[in-house]
Amino acid sequence: MNITNILKELSGHFISLTEHGLKYGPQGKMLLKNLEEQWFLHCITMSRYNIFLSDEFNNTLNFVIKTEMSDVPFGLAKIEDSKNYWTSDLLPMKKPNIHRIAETTIFQNDTETKDLFHNIQKERKIWWRKLAQFPSRFKLTEEKKIKNCNVVDIEAQFSFGNVIVEKIAYHTDVRKLFSQVDSKKDFTNVQMVEHKASLDWGCLALLCDAYDINKSNKMHLHSKLAPHKVAFHIKRTNSEENTQNDDLNRFVLYLNNMLRTKGLNTILTTSEKIINTCLIPFIISVDATSLENGIIYIRDRSTTLSEAIHVTDLVKYIILRC
Repeated sequence: MNITNILKELSGHFISLTEHGLKYGPQGKMLLKNLEEQWFLHCITMSRYNIFLSDEFNNTLNFVIKTEMSDVPFGLAKIEDSKNYWTSDLLPMKKPNIHRIAETTIFQNDTETKDLFHNIQKERKIWWRKLAQFPSRFKLTEEKKIKNCNVVDIEAQFSFGNVIVEKIAYHTDVRKLFSQVDSKKDFTNVQMVEHKASLDWGCLALLCDAYDINKSNKMHLHSKLAPHKVAFHIKRTNSEENTQNDDLNRFVLYLNNMLRTKGLNTILTTSEKIINTCLIPFIISVDATSLENGIIYIRDRSTTLSEAIHVTDLVKYIILRC
């Protein structure tokens, strides 16, 4: 089975294939946004170095140097749409593939940059593997020499071909870059490591990774990437009175609003089809006894296990997993 057939079977609400390339549906746009947020959190917010987000590379570099924040290591980052060649040979497209790139460049002393290069390879491979259902498919390629830099790719390996999700480069000569900067500081002993992740190809790889060709299991996305985190299910009995049904409906709305005010995206639906189509990781079940004792049940779609918790622990429970 090739990637075109897989895309036809995947929900068009995520990604579909057009003559111009990949097209995102409503769930796909949210998946892309969540992947970008996870990249930002890991590569900028949680970085061991000072990372400055910028669209204008030279202007930001000038700012960093003039404000005396240029002691290495430090880094610059940007998120942009790019027409650079990627793994577009996997898709039958008539026009250049435009994809969203998240890029980080870290400057370091020449004596430590080689180690930094290898450490970033490990860190970035582990990051992709943590988001995957089949982590072992994300692997590093052999190191290759291109002009004045060494390059290693992270690729997801499939039967239809390999999808490159990130490129990591080690630049030994950065004199030309710093020659454009107005500074008296000596950068002759500075080198840099650059890693570029394609968020679009990353979404595609993670969706294909979640797709089970044998159809033996349901598709699952990592809970951090899932567009909606929680859906609700009300267990009703025929003997229940209308007033109790109204109370259960209000209780679900209360739980829904409690999660949303904490930044957790939920969806109000009673359809099992929608829950499976949207790849929602957690389903909360409530019944008449929930109104009395506050106990609700959370089912994890990936494990199919259900756990009873008190309503006061709901937000903490979901946040820890998402």
